Amino acid sequence: MSRPDAYSFERYLAAKRTVDDRALHRPTLDRLSAGLAERAAESDGPISVLEVGAGIGTMLRRLLSWNRLPDDVAYTAVDLDPGLIDAARERLADWARERGYRTAPADGGFRLRRDGATVAVEFVAADAFDFAARVDGDREWDALVACAFLDLVDLRPALSALFPLVSPGGRCYFPITFDGETRFEPVPDPAFERKLTDAYHATMDAPDRPGCSETGRKLPSAVGDCGGEVLASGRSDWVVEPPYPADEAYFLHHIVDTVEGAVADAIDAGDAAGIDRGDLRAWADDRHAAVERGELRYETRQIDLLGRVP
Repeated sequence: MSRPDAYSFERYLAAKRTVDDRALHRPTLDRLSAGLAERAAESDGPISVLEVGAGIGTMLRRLLSWNRLPDDVAYTAVDLDPGLIDAARERLADWARERGYRTAPADGGFRLRRDGATVAVEFVAADAFDFAARVDGDREWDALVACAFLDLVDLRPALSALFPLVSPGGRCYFPITFDGETRFEPVPDPAFERKLTDAYHATMDAPDRPGCSETGRKLPSAVGDCGGEVLASGRSDWVVEPPYPADEAYFLHHIVDTVEGAVADAIDAGDAAGIDRGDLRAWADDRHAAVERGELRYETRQIDLLGRVP
């Protein structure tokens, strides 16, 4: 595809679905599914799942498509962006109708039924931590899901705020957690490429920005420090290479634009020594052109983790 004139975060989230589908560490997801099944066998009511940073609802649709949830589920999807929550509601309703689910209104969302299975979905537009503070012990969930989320927040404070939302012995599932490596190929100038990716990662570690470029490798110890137990983990690297399926060419254009924007801001702040705007623009133009030619390969290192909350 040609280079976009404008970028949409909603389209990016939709485009990365197939990238995440390939990347997710299946043994870790298997352990989540088995754990939820065990709790369902011991419960006389629905299994409750809370997802923070739910975006356009891709994870819920994936879990349903892949038969990873029990037959009776109450799913709460929380995201800061009301526009994404609206998109999640619309996309899930369309997806469900196409797959033969019967839908009915429910508090904050709707209920889906098909083949004896019921999923009650509640949509909440809120900051995850404001939501946690508002709940303040009044509600608990059997599982917490946070996909591509923890590297955007301060890790230990985030876990300390979110773990109380999980009932004792419940699961916490943290897939697609960035872990400090970004690679674009081919690499015409290795020295500049290293300088640029280092500058990009440094923007994630800036003191005025929550999150960390190496959250993935810090996650197991942080879960333990916050009282949890690691049950399973594994690599969930993004790998996008030609020929690009689905909308993954757009995904790559969006990633290149994101890297360029982050490093440009660092240049303006004086935090990207040895990189000037002209070199950055030439790099981005070259990468966009490589996508258009179907030649760019992109890879990032990421971690999936499943834990148990005490």
